[in-house]
This record gives sequence, C-alpha cells and structure tokens, in this order.
Amino acid sequence: MLKFRFILYFNTWQVYNCVKGQNDVETDGSTFEKISKPPNLSGGGMEDSKMKRVLSLILAAGLALSLSACGDVLVDLDTPKSSELSAQYDFYPDSMNTIRADMQITPEQADDVFIALVSCGLDGKISTVSETDGVYKVRWGTNTLEVMMNDDGTVSEISDGKDVLYPEYKQYNFLLDCDVKTSDVKSGSGDVIGQRAFVSVLKSQLAELTAENFAEFAETVVKDSGYNYFTIKCDDGTGIVFDGSDVTIPVYGTLDDDGRVTDTAGFITRGVDGSYTYEQAD
Repeated sequence: MLKFRFILYFNTWQVYNCVKGQNDVETDGSTFEKISKPPNLSGGGMEDSKMKRVLSLILAAGLALSLSACGDVLVDLDTPKSSELSAQYDFYPDSMNTIRADMQITPEQADDVFIALVSCGLDGKISTVSETDGVYKVRWGTNTLEVMMNDDGTVSEISDGKDVLYPEYKQYNFLLDCDVKTSDVKSGSGDVIGQRAFVSVLKSQLAELTAENFAEFAETVVKDSGYNYFTIKCDDGTGIVFDGSDVTIPVYGTLDDDGRVTDTAGFITRGVDGSYTYEQAD
C-alpha cells in the first residue's frame, strides 16, 4: 500500500511518499497534470455544485491518506497480522503506528518490529521513537530498548543497555571492562619472584555471569598472560584463582590478602569443547 501526502498549491499538486526509500525522484509538480487555469465555477449551476463536491472529496481523501501515512491520527491496520496482534495487545494499534511513522517503514515491516519488541519485553504503548546514528531508541513508560535495522527494513538487533536481547540473548561481558591490577609476588625471604594479577567485582555480578562470558574472559584475558596467578576477587572475601594463569581448572573459595585461595569451595573445570562446569569440593 502506498502512502501519500498531498500538498495543494494554487496551480500544482505534489506527491510525497512517507515510506523511507520510496522517494527516488523529486517531483516538480508534473506527477499530476498541472492546473494552469482554475476551473470555471462561475455559472455552472448543477455542474458548479458537482465540481465543488468532487474537489471536496479529493481534498478529504488526501487529508486522510496524509494522516494515516505520517502517523498523526488515522491508523490503517489492514495487514496480514493486524487482526491477531490487535486481539492480543491493546497497545498494538498506537504502537505500530508510531513505529512505522517514526522509523519510516511499511506497515508489514512495522508489525515485525512490534513482534520483536514484544519478545524483548514491550508491554505498553510506545511513547516515542528517536533515531541517532542509525540506532532507534524505543521508549514506553520508564523503559527503553535500542533497535538496529537492516537495509531491507528487517530487525538486525535489539539491545537493553549493553545486553543483546534479539535475535538471541547475549549478556554483555562486564569482566572485559574490569581494570586488571598487578602486584609483586615475593618469596619467603622477600625477593620478588613474579607478579600476580587481579580484578575486583561484586559477588552479585559474579553470580549472574554466564559460562560463555567466563570462558571468554579466561581465553582472552587470563590465558598466556604470564602472571604467577590471576584472581577474580569478590567483595565478600571469596573469589576465583587461575594458578599460573592456567585456565583449565580454576579454583573457587575464600581468599587471603594476597588473592590466593585458603579454603577451597569448588573447582571450575574446562571441558574439551572449551565450556566450563562447576564441581563442589568434598
């Protein structure tokens, strides 16, 4: 369905399409035949009245199409999915209208964006959609999601902060943002025999860390780092230690002041496929 905005000048009609990518040629008024002279309405009687009614209908139709296309008042929900979505979500009509108007996409594409947003937590009427550097911020209530689109009008990615929610969930790896700090490792006689490294995190953060993100940190930060040992230090006095920067079997437990485990609670073992599993110590 094409969507138009009619602009009536004294002697010219111009047509613009509100859907992004469908205004390939700037119109110079020649899209419709120019009215070089106004119609003679001075002595037509019945014809005079008919002409006025025809012009009124044309203007009314143009206004309706303009409002529908640009998302001001009227909403055309005639899409293959509109009936089902309207029945399921009372906030669908207004939200879909905002999506298609502000993102400048077709009604069918707007339906797919709406469905993707619902899968990511959309549960109320969308209030605004704004775009910056190709990223659309979709807001409703106190919530905000960021949407990235492909050139063909399909959804590329939806994120919440740094976590990717769509097309598949991927938790942002906060460990990669942690500052790695180092300290000398000394022998019993006080000689420096190497260095240790550590990062400090909240225990609540570590509890929510996915196995995939743990493996990524071990492979990209700890492995072959050359430290005598590497510690993930929690705020409650516990932590994980990679002894000798070995990523195959880090140990979890209570830490001493030097970041070593003094009371082992469990072992985190890497499998042949690179994934990690936790086993509690006896």
